[in-house]
Amino acid sequence: MNKKENKKQDKIMFYAIAASLFVFGFFAGFLFKSFNPSNTLLFTQVRDKGYEYINPLIDFESVESAGNKELYKLEHTLQTYIDGIKGERIDSVSVYYKDLNSGAWIGIEEDEKFSPSSLFKVPVMITFYKIAEEDPSILEQKVVYKKENNIMKQNFSPEKYLEEGKEYTFDEIINQFIIYSDNTLIKTIEEKLPVDKQELIYEELGITNPYNLGEGDTMSVKEYASFFRILYNASYLNKDMSTKALKLLSQTSYTDGIKKGVPEDIKVSHKFGERDFDTDIGTKIYQLHDCGIVYHPTKPYLLCIMTRGNSFSLLEPKISEISKIVYDIVNKN
Repeated sequence: MNKKENKKQDKIMFYAIAASLFVFGFFAGFLFKSFNPSNTLLFTQVRDKGYEYINPLIDFESVESAGNKELYKLEHTLQTYIDGIKGERIDSVSVYYKDLNSGAWIGIEEDEKFSPSSLFKVPVMITFYKIAEEDPSILEQKVVYKKENNIMKQNFSPEKYLEEGKEYTFDEIINQFIIYSDNTLIKTIEEKLPVDKQELIYEELGITNPYNLGEGDTMSVKEYASFFRILYNASYLNKDMSTKALKLLSQTSYTDGIKKGVPEDIKVSHKFGERDFDTDIGTKIYQLHDCGIVYHPTKPYLLCIMTRGNSFSLLEPKISEISKIVYDIVNKN
C-alpha cells in the first residue's frame, strides 16, 4: 500500500470516528434531555454546614423529572382524583411521594402551606433522641406525670393517658407523646427540652423554621417530608436511634389515614396532625394531615398528604383513598 492510499484510508477512518462521535453525542444529549428536560442537575443535596473540615450529607434527592412512566401515571392519576374532589367543601390537597429506592419523587401542590400541628411532634422526638446519642441517661430520667389541661384542643383525643401522679421515664413520655399524640405532655417535654433547643433541628437540617416566618407555624408537605427522609436515611440520628424513631412511629394509634389505604400486613411508620380554625364569618376551617413511610416489600416509599376543608369527616377518607391509589399503582409496577 503506497502513501497516497494510506492517507486516503486515514481520512476515511477519521470521518468514520467523527461520525460515530456525533451520533453518540446526539443520542446521549437526547437521552439526557428526555430524563432531564430542563437541563438542570439530576440531584439535589442537603448538607450539614456546621463543620469546619467536613460537609456531611444529610439528604439526597433526585430532581423531579418527566421520563419516568410509573411516576407520570401516578402523578396523572392523583391529579385527576384531586381535581375531582376539590370544590366547595375541600379547599386544598397537597401530596408528596418519593420512591425510596430510586429517590425519584412527584408533588401535587407540594409548596402549599399548612399548619402541621401534631406533625411537629416528630422533630421534637428527633431532637430528644439526638441528645440521647450523647447522653443516653436522659431517656431514663424520671418525672412525675401531671396532666396538663390547658392544652391545644384535640379533636382526635388519645385513646389512653398516663396515670397522673405516677413516675415515668422520658423514654416512656416520648412513647406516649408519639403513639397517642398526647398534647397533655407538651409542658413536661418543654421543661426538659426548651423551645430554643427544639428549634436547633431546623438549622442543623437546613429546613426552614416555621416559627420564624412571621406567618404562623406553617409548612409545606415537601418541607415536612424531610424529617422522614432523614430518618429513613439515618443521616442525622445514628442507625440505632433512627431505627428506634421509625419503630415507634410504626406503633401510632391513628389508623384511618395512610394506614387504612394499604393492606393490613404492610408496615407504616407515620404521624398525623389535625387542627381547626375559626373564620371571621363564624365558620370553621379544618386541616388534617398524615405523613410517613410505607414499607412495600420491594418498593418502599414516602407519602405525605396535607388537606384543608369543611370537616374532618370529609377529609379523613380522602387521605386513605389517596393512599390506596398510590399503593395500588406502586404495587402493579
